[in-house]
Amino acid sequence: MVNLYTLPSWEILLFIVVSMVLFLVNSVLYYFLMPQAEFSHLGRKCLEGSSLILLLAVMAVLYEIFTDGRDGIVYAHGTDIWRWAAVLAGTLSALYWFHDRRARSLWILGASLLLWPVFDDILPWSLALSLAFLAWRLLRLFPETYGRYRQQLTARSIQTAVDCLDEGLLISQEKGEPVLVNFTMYEVMEKILGTVVRNGNIFWHLLPLCDGRPGLSMERHGPDILFILESGEAWLLQRHPIHFRSESGWQITASDVTDLYRLNQELDEKNRVLKERNAAVKDALGNMVELQTRKTMENLRYKIHDILGQRITILQRLLNNQNISDYSTILPSLEDMMADLREDRMADPKEELDALIAAYGRLGVSVIQKGALPDDTFRAGEFVHIIREALTNALLHGQAGSITVTFGRDGETALTIVDDGRGLKGPLRRGTGLRAMEQCARNLGADLQYKTAPHFVITLRKH
Repeated sequence: MVNLYTLPSWEILLFIVVSMVLFLVNSVLYYFLMPQAEFSHLGRKCLEGSSLILLLAVMAVLYEIFTDGRDGIVYAHGTDIWRWAAVLAGTLSALYWFHDRRARSLWILGASLLLWPVFDDILPWSLALSLAFLAWRLLRLFPETYGRYRQQLTARSIQTAVDCLDEGLLISQEKGEPVLVNFTMYEVMEKILGTVVRNGNIFWHLLPLCDGRPGLSMERHGPDILFILESGEAWLLQRHPIHFRSESGWQITASDVTDLYRLNQELDEKNRVLKERNAAVKDALGNMVELQTRKTMENLRYKIHDILGQRITILQRLLNNQNISDYSTILPSLEDMMADLREDRMADPKEELDALIAAYGRLGVSVIQKGALPDDTFRAGEFVHIIREALTNALLHGQAGSITVTFGRDGETALTIVDDGRGLKGPLRRGTGLRAMEQCARNLGADLQYKTAPHFVITLRKH
């Protein structure tokens, strides 16, 4: 040890700095090893602890030599107890854990042996080599340990992961003792209770008592509780029993359902308006039944089918349109389109047909006209009536996107209507719309024929 007193002060300071750096890196390694399974063994803890003790002993001895050199004292034996304790702990722990090559205890053993008094004759080279052994061990062991730390599922990694969740989470034992709580749940507790309660049972039983607090309203949804804050936020709290290992506990979650709550409110308001309008329509129909004769009632059924069918078809089309985000625009759009789809006949059948094609075009349905209406106004009006019913059925029942209307010039075929819809797999049921088209065909002295697969085809043939 006396050889060290012959070294310049700057070399001793360099050894001290290197020892301090190694001590800090070894401490970080110890931190990354703590949550890993291999570190649960006492022997591995002693091995890593002995490396720290070795470095502490080296720093203590070097510091003593540095201060003695400044005071003119040559070698004091006061630090020998540090030295003997450190080298003995390093040697024994390295030998005990020598069987596990992953721990690289050989380098600790080498560093400990080089600090034995027998090697004092080659100081400071034995000290430098001992520090080099410890440094080499850290260079080999640190990356592997850190990689396993990043990949291993530990209590710290679980806590870090749940803290990143937007949903509040509290897991407690059966009696309420907390096991895991994330930051979002703490924030929800502050917003609802005004304080943080870590006991799961106490927290859950305090929630119903918050009803009526200023700026806070509560709704019960079965076992779940919905809180609406003055700011407009809505939080749904739920509790479920869970089982982990041989114990039972509770999982309490807090979900931010603000957007869903607002959407439900808007839908409830729309449903209320629709119910009111449906009631008004039913009342009007009830009054009409009492005022019409049998023939008028037959025409009325056709009219009701036409108007309601078109309204339902258009409303479904608008609701399925992804480009519509504000449903308040549906009713005005529906009224505008219905203005072009009235049952009441226009004076000019051609104008009525053009209005139908334009209205369905605004719904995204392509109506292709081939040929022209007959010159006779009566025949043209009946043709338009058949076309209107066919368009409504193609869109409502066939979900068609394109419809072709062809007027025949010569031969037996007077009118053909073909859509690209899904057709009909089962038997054809003659509803109000089909009966209305057949009535128009009889008025023209013609036959109406149908083809249901793969697409719907309506053909009007002359007698």
